[in-house]
Amino acid sequence: MLFNDSVLSFDLAEVLETFIATFKVESVLPYLLALITAGICGAAIGVERTLRQKEAGIRTHIIVALGSALIMVVSKYGFFDIVGYADHVNLDGARLAAQVVTGISFLGAGIIVYKGTVKGLTTAAGVWTTAGIGLAAGAGMYGIAVYATLILLIVQIVVHKILPVENTSTAAITVKLKQDVEAIETTSNLLKDNGYTIISCDVEKRNEKIVCMYTVRAKSHINPEEINALLSVNDFVISVSV
Repeated sequence: MLFNDSVLSFDLAEVLETFIATFKVESVLPYLLALITAGICGAAIGVERTLRQKEAGIRTHIIVALGSALIMVVSKYGFFDIVGYADHVNLDGARLAAQVVTGISFLGAGIIVYKGTVKGLTTAAGVWTTAGIGLAAGAGMYGIAVYATLILLIVQIVVHKILPVENTSTAAITVKLKQDVEAIETTSNLLKDNGYTIISCDVEKRNEKIVCMYTVRAKSHINPEEINALLSVNDFVISVSV
């Protein structure tokens, strides 16, 4: 690539003046408004996830929305200074922002956990949508960003309350038992009698002990301490891991 002298030469005073100007509120106010809007929308979504004790909470959603908005702002406005250096410079404001849609998938994959059952799909989808809301705010589409946030919150809260399947939680429980013919049946009945539905149960024998790996479902949030207290009264139980 060839550069002319005008591109390579800089006026230090002019560079410093431009640098200082970037900190003036009036020069960054539209961009700052985009970041604040995205942050507020992300916080609103994160509060609902935190109250439900999900994998990604307030800080994660704020950071996702803020980062997406920042990338969108840079994608739209960050390259105007190079337009004057060539007669045929074409800028695509969506190219950099489009990478957010792909990149956020890695974060979503990290949220999803598989331990006998899949967990975190809804939260991962919410984080992905939050990235879209951040892009909308960064593009200056404040109204649609707020409306999308409201719609997402309605889906997360209302559907959770209406559909019985949504109003449940699952957990993976590993129980180490004494080697006895009644150990598995007694433990399973103890879980069932206390409102837990056993989805699956894998049994292994290790060092003259029985290891049961349960996947259970309950109609409310599953508290590991409650399960430990429940199974500890069973004389066959050696240890419990939730």
